[in-house]
Amino acid sequence: MLATAAPAVFAKFRKTEILGEMGRLLFFLLDAFSVSGYHIRLADNLPPAALDKYGRRACSLEHVTLTDAIPPATADMLYLFDEEDPTLGNRAWRKKLQVRFDVFSPYWLTRPIVMPYPVHPVHAGPGLEARLQRCRSSERQMRVFFSGDSEGYTKNRIDYPGPKLPRLDVINAILGDMGDKALLVRGEQDLAGTRAMGYVNRCLIMDQKLPRIAETRWLETLATSDFFLCPPGYVMPMCHNTVEAMAVGAIPIINYPEWFDPHLEHMQNCIAFDDRADLLLKLNQVLAMDREDIIRMQRRVTAYYDEHLAPKSFVRRIESSEQRKLVVLMITDANVTRNASRLNGRSILIRGTSGTRPGGWLSRLRPRRLAT
Repeated sequence: MLATAAPAVFAKFRKTEILGEMGRLLFFLLDAFSVSGYHIRLADNLPPAALDKYGRRACSLEHVTLTDAIPPATADMLYLFDEEDPTLGNRAWRKKLQVRFDVFSPYWLTRPIVMPYPVHPVHAGPGLEARLQRCRSSERQMRVFFSGDSEGYTKNRIDYPGPKLPRLDVINAILGDMGDKALLVRGEQDLAGTRAMGYVNRCLIMDQKLPRIAETRWLETLATSDFFLCPPGYVMPMCHNTVEAMAVGAIPIINYPEWFDPHLEHMQNCIAFDDRADLLLKLNQVLAMDREDIIRMQRRVTAYYDEHLAPKSFVRRIESSEQRKLVVLMITDANVTRNASRLNGRSILIRGTSGTRPGGWLSRLRPRRLAT
């Protein structure tokens, strides 16, 4: 029986935007194809000095080869690019994938694929799936947990479909208004000591002025919590820690579920909140939730990650698309910074709903009428 050749990608980027965020964008793309079994030939035209930490890591991923040569036969390959090379555009390709970043545009005439926001590169790679499976079987030791930067997180650029409660306001509301239902944890040793006393049915907020949880223990720590508090980031709502929490089965408590595709749904695979009062109401409900209800939600959360957020799920969408020419959109800090005011109900990022909850912010997530 003849062996089947591994699927292949030829990637050539002519702009440096793909090297943004310390090379994370390039890493995310190549890693998704690498873990999906693709052999990737990356054109060696990117300036080495601009690759930065994660761009260099992307170039050393399994199945990634730097090359100065154009493949002689391309009919069975994917062509991945930002700006098409005229010498390559007329070749025969299995699919042509243009990478773009304008997620706030409507794209009425095309059907782009928005790349799922991934786990951070320090956790990604070929061993991630096995690590996640081990984490998901961890004993849950606390009800609600948060660890992350908060200093300076006082504003948000995004105000559609409504203002986002900033991260620092979220933390201050919990520590200021929840009394003994909240606990400020002063460092990783304090967290370990608190959990050692038994299951903690409180909101644990880690003080980030102290040393962080080590990268090597981050996913394992997340996996010991039933819920993870996911306030918005500094530039945009989306954060790696939300995806990482879902990957290990920690249910996100979140005020930007519309940024996911399909949208996260309240009481199905997230706890969605609006303003300060709604946050406190939802947290009290979470603290009173039955164990069986939590377990059912955790199963839906991990199923959502596997189907919609895992790197392989992104490649599956590309493979199953009937389109031969696809636009792949990536969510980036730089694009959000430049275009935050352009986000509206027609933007491809949040157009459509996978569910609504009456009276909440998601019920307001509808396209506005075009001016006549």
